[in-house]
Amino acid sequence: MKVFLDTNVWLSATVFAGLCEAILTESAQRAWLVTTRLVQQEAHEVLGRKFAHLPQAQVLFDAVWVEAACVPDVDEPADDNDARLVQAALNAGVAVFVTGDRRVSDWGARGSMQILSPRDAWMQLFAQSRMD
Repeated sequence: MKVFLDTNVWLSATVFAGLCEAILTESAQRAWLVTTRLVQQEAHEVLGRKFAHLPQAQVLFDAVWVEAACVPDVDEPADDNDARLVQAALNAGVAVFVTGDRRVSDWGARGSMQILSPRDAWMQLFAQSRMD
């Protein structure tokens, strides 16, 4: 199984306790995480701009991010990083792309890759194993 978290899911998991953190933790423990350098670049920019008061957040982000399989970025469309991330995940054979962005969620499945909200991803990937 391969799981790709969009940048905002990574950021939420890094800065706040909750569902995104649980998805990140469970995916990392199973070695399912796939990412790109674009995610890291976007995360560093946002952490520096919005969470400068939490300098440990970037250290935490990087500590987990390096554990993910890093796949090649996609350069086009240059004006839509969301589309670039989805295409990079699709190229890498990812099964589930997790995003909190409604615009991206509304794109639906791309080939065999599902695009799911964090809640739906949790239910599909981990909820059943928690019940067993």
